[in-house]
Amino acid sequence: MDGTIHQNILMGLEYEETWYHQVIEACCLALDFTQLRDGDQTVVGDRGVQLSGGQRARVGLARALYKNADVLVADDPLSAVDARVGRHLFQKAILGLSVNQGKCVILATHQHQYVHEVRCLLIMNCGQLKQIGSYQECVTASGGKLTAHDADHTTEADDTKPLQSESETKASSPETAKVNVDETSDPVKDSAKGGNETEQDEKNKQGLVSSETYANYLTALGGVWVGVFLLFLFICTQTSVLITVATMGRWAERDAKDQDNTDILATVGAMSALVVMLSIFRAYICFELTIKASQKLHDKMAAAVLRAKIEFFDTNPLGRILNRFSADCGICDDQLPQTLFDLFVISFVVFGAVITALTTLPFALALLPFLVWYFYRVRTIFVTSTRELKRLDGLARSPIFAMLSEALGGIATIRANNYIGYFRQKFFAAHDAHTRTFFAYIAASRWVGIRMDFIVFSFMSIVSFLAVIVQNEGWFEVDPAILGLSISMLIYLSGAFQWCIRQSAEAVNQMVSVERMLEYGSLESEAALECERDKSLVSTGWPSNGEIVYQGVSVRYRSTLPLALRTISFRIPAGARVGVVGRTGSGKSTIVQTLFRLLEPDEGHILIDGEDVSKLGLHALRTKISVIPQVPTLFSGCSIRENLDLFGIHSNDEISSALTACHLKEAVKGLPDGWDSIVSEGGSNFSVGERQLVCLARALLSKNKILVLDEATASVDRRTDQLLQHALQESYHEGTILAVAHRLDTIIDYDCILVLGNGEV
Repeated sequence: MDGTIHQNILMGLEYEETWYHQVIEACCLALDFTQLRDGDQTVVGDRGVQLSGGQRARVGLARALYKNADVLVADDPLSAVDARVGRHLFQKAILGLSVNQGKCVILATHQHQYVHEVRCLLIMNCGQLKQIGSYQECVTASGGKLTAHDADHTTEADDTKPLQSESETKASSPETAKVNVDETSDPVKDSAKGGNETEQDEKNKQGLVSSETYANYLTALGGVWVGVFLLFLFICTQTSVLITVATMGRWAERDAKDQDNTDILATVGAMSALVVMLSIFRAYICFELTIKASQKLHDKMAAAVLRAKIEFFDTNPLGRILNRFSADCGICDDQLPQTLFDLFVISFVVFGAVITALTTLPFALALLPFLVWYFYRVRTIFVTSTRELKRLDGLARSPIFAMLSEALGGIATIRANNYIGYFRQKFFAAHDAHTRTFFAYIAASRWVGIRMDFIVFSFMSIVSFLAVIVQNEGWFEVDPAILGLSISMLIYLSGAFQWCIRQSAEAVNQMVSVERMLEYGSLESEAALECERDKSLVSTGWPSNGEIVYQGVSVRYRSTLPLALRTISFRIPAGARVGVVGRTGSGKSTIVQTLFRLLEPDEGHILIDGEDVSKLGLHALRTKISVIPQVPTLFSGCSIRENLDLFGIHSNDEISSALTACHLKEAVKGLPDGWDSIVSEGGSNFSVGERQLVCLARALLSKNKILVLDEATASVDRRTDQLLQHALQESYHEGTILAVAHRLDTIIDYDCILVLGNGEV
């Protein structure tokens, strides 16, 4: 849930300080709170992006423990943490705060080293219960999948040692680890991640919509000359309307015999046809240009978001981004074109009515300054208020989208833990905040409506009385046709004037959506996708060896946060298999992100086969490195084959071999359409472990020289993990493997081990 760690643990429950601190200590979060800048008040961000995978797992376990229910169901919470933290969680949290207090605990896990201590063990296979009984009974019945050697024989003395940051432990020497390490790094104490709530809040501009926003929208319309053409078209149309009405008035003044004159009838008919054609042409051109302008703004925003830096996605929840692409784009597509058209049409109608009335009775000009002054005061107050209300409306809408996204993504957790009431209250609060701005806008509209009606009523009454007085006194002659036209226009003005003011304010308010789209359209982009040297370098077979060198690399997630990696230096020889270990939050995944240039170093260089990756295009770099991320990603709506072979360049035999190597062939055959079966949204028709295996098969097909595994086997059992490591050894025996892992036995046979702690080697 996008909120503070404290809120994510309590989830609406009453705060009990003693129990809260017991849960924090049992879940090994106290050390993280000392490292995070705001402690347990750190905002986790959308989908917990501000925390590492292990920290998210421990916060989830803390939430379950704090509820203090009689039954605890834990779905492999130990897979994302290192061995010692996992042991601590099992002993202090699962056993200490649950089992030892008489609670029923159901633990689904691949961590076999813990199950020898449980009272009852169930072995599942292919959705069936294979054995239930004691640990020894299950070892006998497991057929070798569970062995007594998996028991963790950590001594009680080791368990009582306080957990410490990896920066306090000593890494192996360069000779022993076979990794060339530069030990000139300075010690640090700050954590890499975290951030106060203001960094997560959506920015709210205040004051007038800038002239730059109008200029950019005019550019999207087609430029200044297009704007001049539209203005000229509206002037011509309104002028033709007034001339046509005046001509019809002259025709009505004629005698019955003269009204049948062909010349006057032809003139009236021609003017009427001209008005119709100009009106249709004006509407078509106006809507065509405004819709295309909206399309240009959307395309610009979409391109900018797709190329935005990872920092943008860390600080902006999915609901906020959806708000820009749905509500703000919807306003620019549907409402703004109609509002602008209505505004220009009604403005020229009002302007024409006022000019006609003043032409008939020039002395009405004496009243105009007072009415204009009052009108300016009222409009200024109205536009200023409603503009800020529209900005608040856009800001208040984002939490609604974000909450819907969170609720749909975590619906199983919400229902299982009976948090429906808590989420309903949060949603009502977010919805009420949005509704308040809506009703405030309606109230402001009624406020200005009454005052605009007063201005029009006053002006029309004065003009009518003065026309009668002037005609009776004979001060000067009033043309009845023109006076009738003036009165009819003023009567129409009584409603049109109020609508004109509302539409002028609405146009300004809807330009806030243009302002918000332009804000996302100017996001800072990642590095260039292509560089001049890319083609020549790739054509030579780069990278041909797979050597990776880090030279004094320092990285931070955002400019306001401390360093995540601190002047680290190491060298991975070509063809080596290197395991990266360390406590959760120590910077393991950060190394993966820097290698792909998802994060750009503040200082230092990263070399692959002697080439500085900062001087390469992102396409050339990222297509030459295979990765299996910590959170496996499958593309919904595509078949399994399309997920494996993204560009359709591999044969059936190659795909079949990859599935066999990853032990997925039988599972895929069991699907209704085999590898042509469609993947559900988020890969929900596969388990997490199966999704990781599909990503592994995809990586095997790419046959790149460098393979990065970010906890790729955390959700599979040990036996499958061993088989996968064997498959990797066979398929990547000449490539370089960089594997981030918590299970030490996963990487125990690797050539080198890189130990990280607090962003240091």
